[in-house]
Amino acid sequence: MGPGMFWDPMRPKRHLEYYSKFYSSAWKQVDRFRAARGKDLPFWPEWCFMPLAGAYAIVSAEAESQGIDITSQEHRPLINDVGIIGALAAWRVTQGVYRFDSDVYRAVIDTPITGDIPHNVLFSLPEWCVYIETPGLQVYGTPTVGFFAHLEHDANTNRKELRLVVDFDMPDSKAPPLHPVALHLGTWTLRESIDRAMAETQKQSSKLGVEFNLEPGLSEHLQSEYSALVSLLLYICAVNGEIGVGNRRPFNPRPTKTKKGVRMFPAPKVTVWDVGVRMGAALRMAAEAVSEADGTEGQRSGPRPHVRRAHWHGYWLGPRDGDRMFALKWLSPILVGGSADDMPVTIRPVE
Repeated sequence: MGPGMFWDPMRPKRHLEYYSKFYSSAWKQVDRFRAARGKDLPFWPEWCFMPLAGAYAIVSAEAESQGIDITSQEHRPLINDVGIIGALAAWRVTQGVYRFDSDVYRAVIDTPITGDIPHNVLFSLPEWCVYIETPGLQVYGTPTVGFFAHLEHDANTNRKELRLVVDFDMPDSKAPPLHPVALHLGTWTLRESIDRAMAETQKQSSKLGVEFNLEPGLSEHLQSEYSALVSLLLYICAVNGEIGVGNRRPFNPRPTKTKKGVRMFPAPKVTVWDVGVRMGAALRMAAEAVSEADGTEGQRSGPRPHVRRAHWHGYWLGPRDGDRMFALKWLSPILVGGSADDMPVTIRPVE
């Protein structure tokens, strides 16, 4: 994990338990929706655990049973529960918490995303939904603890979306301070992903008779704040992204056939996946080399060693006339002018 990053891996589990009380039949309904995939319901891709249309049905059914109209102005905040239930349904079956080495974490969130988002790699998320810890990060000017991330497939439009649920650090909040975020995926920039999502929100709000005004400069502001979150996701999807120790890797479980039908049982416990352990050790070695060079500046005849900023590198794999796959690498900060050896091997237990 690296120095200075001690967090509570059980926090997302408590969010799951909280919403399970309010939507007590949610997970049975999720099993029914998934069993009807491609039969009574439209087919959706494997990378999507369950479209948010299913989460909407769960939330609206519970509200209706209590005589609540979730489209009304008074109860409109319940719409947020759709995004939250969608994320928790997917996270429940794996319960993976991703904890970055502190130095890798800082380097990754500082790595700029230029040009189009390499969105194709996001379809290789290690689990249907992941929870990434984010110590020190702020969104909307509020400190965050982490965020859930999963992929959405809109059955009506075939639109692909990256769905985030940001977990704010608000200890006085009576309910889990979770806020859903939508980013439309395609061959465009992060800024356009945000613009498309906000345009859709404005469109849907208009249908409900709710005024939704975009503040000037909001897209630019959100681009800056969401960039760090997307970079953390890209790292765990990169071909050289380090997750876990040894041969243990996160994966999606298969459904279980029972007398009551096919079911997806919850993971028995939260699993903390250490991210970037070896890379973090290498970055600290490079930092020490630069520090030592600073101490001997007057004795050097060559250029002073320095660390080059990290960046993303994408490329295609496979034959030009056949099936090809886009791969992404995170190229770490590089020691220039020094004599760094191969990355050291560091082994630590995973909770």
